[in-house]
Amino acid sequence: MPSFSALVRPFNIKPTLLPLSRGYRGACWAPPFALDASHKQAIYGALREVSTLAFGADMAPYWRDRSLDGYLDKLTRFYFIHGADDRIVGWTGYHRLMLAGQTCLYLDSTGVLPELQNTGIMTGLFSQFLLVELLRAGPRDLYVAMRTENPVVYQSFYKVAGEHNTFPSLSMPVPDKVQEMGRQLAAWLKQGDKLEAPSLRVKGAYDNLDALYGELPTCDDDNINRYFRQHLRPVDAFLVLARLSLPGTLFFLTTRKLGRALRGSRARAERKAA
Repeated sequence: MPSFSALVRPFNIKPTLLPLSRGYRGACWAPPFALDASHKQAIYGALREVSTLAFGADMAPYWRDRSLDGYLDKLTRFYFIHGADDRIVGWTGYHRLMLAGQTCLYLDSTGVLPELQNTGIMTGLFSQFLLVELLRAGPRDLYVAMRTENPVVYQSFYKVAGEHNTFPSLSMPVPDKVQEMGRQLAAWLKQGDKLEAPSLRVKGAYDNLDALYGELPTCDDDNINRYFRQHLRPVDAFLVLARLSLPGTLFFLTTRKLGRALRGSRARAERKAA
């Protein structure tokens, strides 16, 4: 896989670079459809390689299908994540959609190398673009959605939005309005016939792959892990939808940053004391 700088050097559109934690950076094309066709193909090649490493499964068939369907032509924003060593370590992107009269950000294919999972790098990138989109939405609720079989992704939604705003819920029925959003999203994904709206389960979501993950990730909440094991087969997924509001999400992101800063200050003090 080429280095990030070698990959993008010939591109007709340069990305906007965003600082992340641990010296990593996000590179954003907003939108990516204006890239030359050859440059899009270079991105697909890099995606095949980094996603195969991230998921531990051959992702060539997946990206062949996504490129034929115009993945990069449809995204609102696309991001690569790269480190100080110039290595591409992750990617994400999202679509801004209207579902049942609600603005919804659909997070498309997303991943990071195994050694960087649960490090907060991807969450930091999400925080940056969520702030932008929340300010754009103003007083209106903003929904974030993703098709996933990964409990770690669900837990991230759960932490930001809270139990009563994350669907499917571990303990409550999915509201009718959210079911309708799920139906419209599944139809947009061309998987409307595979959706079970009351549970937001998409049966055979990844049936063009043997399994999306070589080994299914787990989060640090046993209840979430158990829920996913009980309801999903290796080729199934949930449509996870979370309702965000400007005050509540801003409070969460601010306290998260403050907590990280306090932990950093405490660690520096302990090093000096030692």
